[in-house]
Amino acid sequence: MRLRPIDLETPLPEGTEQALRDGIERGFEGDRPLFEGGAVGYEVRADGVEEPVGVLVLRLGRPFEAAATIEAVAIAPDHRGHAFAMRALLTAEARLADDGVERCFTVVPRTNGRGLYFMLRCGFAPLQHPPDGIEADGCTWFARV
Repeated sequence: MRLRPIDLETPLPEGTEQALRDGIERGFEGDRPLFEGGAVGYEVRADGVEEPVGVLVLRLGRPFEAAATIEAVAIAPDHRGHAFAMRALLTAEARLADDGVERCFTVVPRTNGRGLYFMLRCGFAPLQHPPDGIEADGCTWFARV
């Protein structure tokens, strides 16, 4: 599994765009989420697959300096079912730890039931309240247990 930095402002392959929309709600047809300044995008590439299989978006220094928040792990519909999202998440966490990040959080819209369950399967626990200084905004915050 490889993560390659990308510009989130440029259009992504349609499957990846749909995967980001599915992060709001499966089959969502509106605009994909826009990520605030400071978000960093990574193209998810899998061994043996020519095209990118998805995208991972994170923000360093949120909710505190030595932390990072993974805001999206989205795998294109044609590439789901191969544990690419879990492997991308673990790859990102390992890279962040190597870079000195002490704690990893994730955030999932409450309308994304599959995403909520995915974070539980990956070993993240939902927080009763978002970290200090953060508004929930219809999302559930998770932390690695």
